[in-house]
Amino acid sequence: MIKPHFAIILFLTFLGCKRHADVAVVESKQNVDYINPFICTADDHGQTDVSASVPFGMVKPGPDTNPIAHSGYDYMAKEIIGFSNTRFSGVGCRGVGGNLRVLPFVISEQDSISKKLRFKKESETALAGYYKVDLNNGVTTELTGTRQVAFHKYTFPESENSGISIDLASSFVGHVSEEHQISKGIISGKVTSINVCKKGKYTFYYALALNKGDIGISNDSSTVSFQFKTKKDEEVVLRVALSSVSKANASYNLIQSLNFDFETVKNASKKQWNDLLDVVDVETKNDSLKTMFYTHLYHATQSPFMINDDNGEVRGSDNKLYNSKTPTYHGWSIWDTFRTKLPLFSLVYPERYQDMLLSLKRLYKQGKPDWATETEPFLTIRTEHSMVMLLDAYRKGILPFDLNEIYDELKEEAKHLPFKSPDNVLESSYDLWALSEISEILGKDVDAEFYRARAFEYKTTWENKFMNMDENSDVMHGDGLYEGTLWQYRWFVPFDMQGIQTMMGGKDEFENQLDYFFDNELFNIGNQPDIQVPYLYNYTNSPWKTQQLVDKLLNKVTNNWYGTHEKFETPIVKKIFTATPNGYIKEMDDDAGTMSSWYVWSTMGLYPLFPGSTQLALTVPQFDKITIKTKGKPLEIIINGRTPNTIYIQKVTWNGAEINSSIIDFNLISKGGVLQFELTDMPNTLWGKQN
Repeated sequence: MIKPHFAIILFLTFLGCKRHADVAVVESKQNVDYINPFICTADDHGQTDVSASVPFGMVKPGPDTNPIAHSGYDYMAKEIIGFSNTRFSGVGCRGVGGNLRVLPFVISEQDSISKKLRFKKESETALAGYYKVDLNNGVTTELTGTRQVAFHKYTFPESENSGISIDLASSFVGHVSEEHQISKGIISGKVTSINVCKKGKYTFYYALALNKGDIGISNDSSTVSFQFKTKKDEEVVLRVALSSVSKANASYNLIQSLNFDFETVKNASKKQWNDLLDVVDVETKNDSLKTMFYTHLYHATQSPFMINDDNGEVRGSDNKLYNSKTPTYHGWSIWDTFRTKLPLFSLVYPERYQDMLLSLKRLYKQGKPDWATETEPFLTIRTEHSMVMLLDAYRKGILPFDLNEIYDELKEEAKHLPFKSPDNVLESSYDLWALSEISEILGKDVDAEFYRARAFEYKTTWENKFMNMDENSDVMHGDGLYEGTLWQYRWFVPFDMQGIQTMMGGKDEFENQLDYFFDNELFNIGNQPDIQVPYLYNYTNSPWKTQQLVDKLLNKVTNNWYGTHEKFETPIVKKIFTATPNGYIKEMDDDAGTMSSWYVWSTMGLYPLFPGSTQLALTVPQFDKITIKTKGKPLEIIINGRTPNTIYIQKVTWNGAEINSSIIDFNLISKGGVLQFELTDMPNTLWGKQN
């Protein structure tokens, strides 16, 4: 059970937050003020949402629209079916979450409670930690929240028959079961729903209460309602508390939330977001660029979710109870996020990332499959390539435990890696390579040799399937591939780029084939298998081509031929990244912040093209100056001569010493210092060539 002193600390924190938030009114614009949650929420252009969350929070109260989207909200919709309290930003299939959906109502004697309401689009407001909308029944909805408690504030018109209904069985993917009890005005229970892509199930506990009205049960026992009279502009507040542990803990979280009013929580949420975003300062006269940067960083930090209660209690994926001295994170999508997002956290949020790595260690001990189990404590997706991330963290000096502690589990995971299709072979070989490196680090030389030999068996498949490309190489799902073509997957051997260069006929031929790939518009920015490929010119004698290409992808109108599952008959012609609701190209899911992180890295002029190593590719930053507040002295990235036409690197220095390499070491810059770029409007063909 949660101890009272945690609530006192939280209450004092909220008071301090409110004071800071009040002062901010007269200060200059903060980083948090550049967040626009509407970006990437239209139709299938990112699948993000406008929920009112805190960084990495469990609860994400937000509108669910008709038609519904992966994260519940479609900017183009004209009807709202309710305000649910869980969701996972930017994921595929049909998303996940949508639990405990709330809908306010105002009815006359002859009417019944509507299951969907139109709303005034111009009334919508979405900020970090806050959402507001006016419904056509006269009710204004406002949402905010803490990490585990959603606050719904409904402002009603004068009515004899006002109220709210709560669907305890709502779910984006599929409902399994719910049970609840009503005692002293509190509804508490647990919900089990189907996970992303119908892979496994999750169960969590809740407690909710309204500050007005009597509770009624509808004919559908999984729907409850509060009914009451309201005066004009009367405010009614609903609190929805969650826990991964028990109904008792959820009820405790609810009771503690009674100490805080809506405005205090809203202000505290804004401060939490600003504190998180304040780690990175970007300087530019282009406000739209700052909006894009901070909104994408905001999207990247929606997950994983911190699911432990304040006393450390948490339920594991094995359905057992644990107690942890450090925050416990859940809600993984490592197959996507290992490419960009988790490496980003290692640079900008290393202490928080260490807690995530400890959570991953505990997940291994609980029995970690690639996808979700039947007993997940909260929403989650998939965890492939976690071996790569463990190695990556070790080499960056931020792994907070001894790899020996889970070595047996890593070896067991290696036994079950898939090799059914060409993409399976490349991806599983990457994992085996990572395990060989881990084995060598631990002094297990026999294992290291075994896993390395298995990893490099990829060459047989590569020579058979990826060496000679023809018309069949541009077929989505060809040869059983997962969401990609042979052209798009062929480059995914980050641990042996020299090997595939050799198989192609050398570095020059490798570059020629990259040219062909991009000249013929075979690249798919809308999905993950090839998102690192624009940076592969940094492994050639022409890194200026990466600079040119990344500038094009960030700033120019491009032809885009690929969706998630098919090649279009005609391309989508638009800028890929815009500060609008259709902020990505169609069918380009954010994938739990993977693409947002691609954008953040690329605009900073850095890219983790080889997770598991400390290599960062260099390209041209989009800002005048970037300051990353590392644990030691800050990392300052200074850009001289930045204009729309100066898209090439003339010279790079580190603390005043010239660097003639297009790849820089993470461990060099992460400790702080000055990375300075001199730009030019013509390619410097001599800079950054790789030996």
